[in-house]
Amino acid sequence: NMSRKVGLCLVLLLVFSAILTAQQLTIKGDPVALSAPGEYFMAPQWSPDGSQLAVGGGNYRGIYLISFPSAKMSVLTEETGAGFRLAWSPNGDAIAARVSSYENNTKRSQLVLLYLDGTRQALSEAQQSFRGVPVWSRSGEFVYLNSSKLFQPYMLSVERATSLAGELPYLKNFEIYLRDLATGTESKAVNTEEKVLYLEISPTETQYVYSTASENLYVADLDGTNNRNLGRCSSPSWSPDGSWIACMVTEDDGHVITQSDIHLYQAQTGVINVLTNTPDIHELHPAWSPDGNWIAYENEVDGRIWAVEIEGGER
Repeated sequence: NMSRKVGLCLVLLLVFSAILTAQQLTIKGDPVALSAPGEYFMAPQWSPDGSQLAVGGGNYRGIYLISFPSAKMSVLTEETGAGFRLAWSPNGDAIAARVSSYENNTKRSQLVLLYLDGTRQALSEAQQSFRGVPVWSRSGEFVYLNSSKLFQPYMLSVERATSLAGELPYLKNFEIYLRDLATGTESKAVNTEEKVLYLEISPTETQYVYSTASENLYVADLDGTNNRNLGRCSSPSWSPDGSWIACMVTEDDGHVITQSDIHLYQAQTGVINVLTNTPDIHELHPAWSPDGNWIAYENEVDGRIWAVEIEGGER
């Protein structure tokens, strides 16, 4: 009868409302400043243990380490380009970076490991037209480059070279390929009509997120299936459990950024959670802490690194 239908509808509404409420993540307290005013830093990346962040200087020159939560800062390197898409080793003892130098007006770049103890290891020769950004294998056995012209694992030791196994999605010439590490065979995983600029495998290694030149964000299973468009967003960062993706939605006038905010997407449902809505603050390059409790970001307006505490929902 009608009363039962109304009662059922109310129950369903309450359940749906509870689900949406559980899915909402919010900022707890005020943002915490991690760098001083008057200095410009970019694109924070958390260390695996969450004890510090690595950031690039202005124009990605240099890599600086910020202790968390004390905000004490030290310099790892001041080399050109080092701060662009730097990559922490899984055990946190080193950072892989592509550094550049100029000789007779000729730019040369190379892939290096910068150890936190101050030592350094070159993984490639300095060369022209050296393209790609460093990514570590989950085991830490090798580093490879996304967006390069071909796949090349830079092994950390010869003894480990025989242990390549499994399937790895990666970027080659701005397209997504799935490579069998044992055999070296590969196939195009996803057909896209535009360049793919960024790809990050989830912490659970079951799916990956990627963004395109038009700043659309997609999620796909590891083999390229179940590909879905989450909407306009870029610079994605996974939550530690792989359930959420933090990213930035920017607006510009063709020359400079006029607005940027952090959005959160629930990877399985596509539920959008607008974390910041601050016209006078341009939050860029969000990075989720390893414990899931903080998101660090760069404020393009003041050049400082900030972090906000996250509460609510499952992550």
